Amino acid sequence: MLIGGDFNKKAKVLLSELSRLSEETVETKIAVSELVQLIQADRNEMRNLLEYLENKDCISVETIGGPYLYGHISITKKGLRKAVKK
Repeated sequence: MLIGGDFNKKAKVLLSELSRLSEETVETKIAVSELVQLIQADRNEMRNLLEYLENKDCISVETIGGPYLYGHISITKKGLRKAVKK
């Protein structure tokens, strides 16, 4: 997996959308399929983004399954901080 400028920008957009959808709460589970539509990522890109953000402790995987490997995710406190960071 290559990590570069475009990948990092998309990860930032994903965190921002996740923060918005969860209303900045760490308890809210968000469907990955909903995020895919918002950030327009393909299956492999989305899986790579989610694995990367999970390894960085920015998201928490809540359910497994579905076309994107993950069903639902939630944002972590660290993810919230990064989402609002300019």
